[in-house]
Amino acid sequence: MSEEASSRVLAEIDDARSEIVKAVRGLIEVPSVNPNYPGIREQDYLGHESEANLLLRDQFGHLFDKAEMLGSRKKRENFAGVVSGSGGGRSLLLNGHVDVVPAGGRDLWEHDPFSATESDGRIYGRGASDMKGGVIASFYAVEALQRAGVRLAGDLVVHAVAGEELGEHEVGTGCLIGAGYTADAAIVVEPSANFDGPLAINPAAAGLLWGRVRVEGLAGHPGLRRELIRAGGAGVRAGVNAIDKGYIVLQALYRIEEQWGLSKQQSLFKPGQFVVMPGTIHGRGKDIDIPFVFAEYCEIDFLVWYPPKEEAGAVRDEIERYIARATSIDPWLADNPPVVTWHVDFPGYQTAADHDIVRALEGAHQCTTGHPAILEAFAAACDATWISQVDIPVVNYGPGHLADAHKVNESCSIDEILAATRSLALTAMNWCGIAE
Repeated sequence: MSEEASSRVLAEIDDARSEIVKAVRGLIEVPSVNPNYPGIREQDYLGHESEANLLLRDQFGHLFDKAEMLGSRKKRENFAGVVSGSGGGRSLLLNGHVDVVPAGGRDLWEHDPFSATESDGRIYGRGASDMKGGVIASFYAVEALQRAGVRLAGDLVVHAVAGEELGEHEVGTGCLIGAGYTADAAIVVEPSANFDGPLAINPAAAGLLWGRVRVEGLAGHPGLRRELIRAGGAGVRAGVNAIDKGYIVLQALYRIEEQWGLSKQQSLFKPGQFVVMPGTIHGRGKDIDIPFVFAEYCEIDFLVWYPPKEEAGAVRDEIERYIARATSIDPWLADNPPVVTWHVDFPGYQTAADHDIVRALEGAHQCTTGHPAILEAFAAACDATWISQVDIPVVNYGPGHLADAHKVNESCSIDEILAATRSLALTAMNWCGIAE
C-alpha cells in the first residue's frame, strides 16, 4: 500500500469533516424507526427506512459502478453499491443498517431525538451511535478513495440495510446477499467500543436466545394466603399462587447464570458475558388483573447470551434440564412442570483473530489512530452473523459505544466517526490492493 496514496486519502477525509458531520446529521433527521418494533404503530414509521436509503442513494450513488435500491418487503428498501476493481484483488464489503429503535419519551431528551444536534464535538440523536455514524463512515471511505484518485484492484461493496434492529435479516442484509452483493471479507460498522472504551475490533459475538417459561397456578381467595405459606396450611386445597412458583424458576435462572460465569469462558469475551437475563415477568388471574385472586399463571421472558462455538439446541436443552431439576423438588411444579418455549435464535459469529481481514484492519487502525487495536468480542447481536452464515469472514468495527445506544440522549463522537472513516478507507486499500 503506497504511503503517498494513503496520505492523499487521509487528507481528503480530514478536509471532508464538515461534510461528514452534515451527512450524519441529515441521516439522523430521517426517523427511520423499525416499523415492526413493539410499542409503536407500524403506519407511523413504515417507509422511513426506504427514505433514509434514498437519501444515501441520492448523495452517494454516483460513487458506484453499480447501485440499486432493493427490497423484499414493500416500503422497506435497502441500498447497495459496488465500486468495481481493476481485477486481481480481493473484494471487501462494508455493511451497516439505517433502521433505529424508537426514541421513547421525547420529553426526556435534551434535544429532539431527530434534530441531530451538534454539541461539544458530538452529534446527538437517535441512531447517532447505532449506527448512522458508522453508515456515513463507510460511504465517506469510498468517497475519499475516489477523490484521492485511488482505484482498488478488488471490488468494494457497500450495504445500507433495513430490518436489523429486530433481526429481520431476510428484509435487509440477507436480501442483499441473496441478490449477489457479497465479497471475500466484510466489515460491519456497528459501534464496536465496549462500554466506555476506545474504538475496537470485534472478531466475534455471542449467540442470542429469547426464551419464555410459563408456570400454572390455581385460583383461590387472597384471604387464604396463610394456607399457602404457613406450616400446617391447606396448601393446594386453598389454591396455588403462580407468582410464588415463578419465583422458584427465577431463582433457577439466576443460578444458571452464576454457574456460567465460571463454566462458560472464551477468549475475546469479557468474564461474565454469557448470561441468562430475566427481562419481563407477567403474572395474574386469567380473567382478573388485580391482586384479589391467586395468580393463575406466571410467565418469565428471558434473554440468553451464549458462546458462538456452542450449538443453540444444546444451550436450550441445558437450560430446560436445569429448570426441570430445580423445580422438581416443589410438589406442585413436579406435577405441573414449567413449560419453556423459544422465540428468537440469533446465532453468534467468530472470525479467527489472526485472519487476514483482522490483521488488515488492525494495521489500518494503528496507522490512523497511533494506537494498537483492541480485539474483543462485540457485546450485542448484529448482521455480521448473517454474513458469516454464507462463509464470508467478517468483523465489526465502527464509531460509537453500546453504552450510548438505545437510550435517551444517544450521541457519537465526531472524532471517532472520522477515525473509523480513515481506518475503513485504509483497510480497503490494504485488503483489496491498489490498481497498477
